[in-house]
Amino acid sequence: MASKEFTRNKIAAAFAANELDSNLVEDIAFHMTDWKEDLDELVGLYQNVDTLSDSDIRKAVIRFLAHAANHIAAAKKLIGLGPIEDIFKVGVLREDD
Repeated sequence: MASKEFTRNKIAAAFAANELDSNLVEDIAFHMTDWKEDLDELVGLYQNVDTLSDSDIRKAVIRFLAHAANHIAAAKKLIGLGPIEDIFKVGVLREDD
């Protein structure tokens, strides 16, 4: 698997090819790569789910959601796809009690 830095540079270059501002493409690339470790852990969960404890599964899912979701939302907005929407009507834009 490619390093985070290599992937970040490739993502930035891909969006720079669309003549986007260099700061914007760097931000997009950052938001799409900062959570690589969380992604690796989630992939490991999928590959080894039958050997992991419930506690390990919960920890991996919570770490991924707590870190990656906001980066993905930021990248979506920066790319021009708009804000996060509550398409499943579960209240994603409301604060938890």
